[in-house]
Amino acid sequence: MARVGETSDLLKCSFCGKSQKQVKKLIAGPGVYICDECIDL
Repeated sequence: MARVGETSDLLKCSFCGKSQKQVKKLIAGPGVYICDECIDL
């Protein structure tokens, strides 16, 4: 079980696998996440 403060480490992009700390933004959907780098045009 994650300790307080470690929850953000568990969030990662569902497409590229980068963690929340490795990207500028992480957008949440229903059960999935996508980072700003994966949606960059």
